[in-house]
Amino acid sequence: MLYQYRKDYEKITMGLFSLISELQNMNLVTQEMNWYAGSDNRVIYLWRDENNNWSGLVGIELNGKQLLIHQLVLTPQSVDQHHYNQLLDELQALYPDDTIIGGFDNKDVCAKWEQSKRHA
Repeated sequence: MLYQYRKDYEKITMGLFSLISELQNMNLVTQEMNWYAGSDNRVIYLWRDENNNWSGLVGIELNGKQLLIHQLVLTPQSVDQHHYNQLLDELQALYPDDTIIGGFDNKDVCAKWEQSKRHA
């Protein structure tokens, strides 16, 4: 289940962001979180898996009817396409009228998700 970022999720969010190789430094994690906080059209969602564990994060930017995924990260034990598909399905349910577009780092995961929807 997706949960929109709140201040009381800060440590969980920072931990998940730190799983991104480009954000190993906590100053960079803080900068990233501030970037999302700097605009109403940017949102961070945290994801809990079927066992209710914090297992992922998706950072999005809304532009008209397009939803661009800037960050998409799962914990190491959760990384598989099935979990990505669950997270993206939940995101699409929150924004049913918007087109989800993967960013450079997550375009392959998003393409596999799109393909799985077509064959479902």
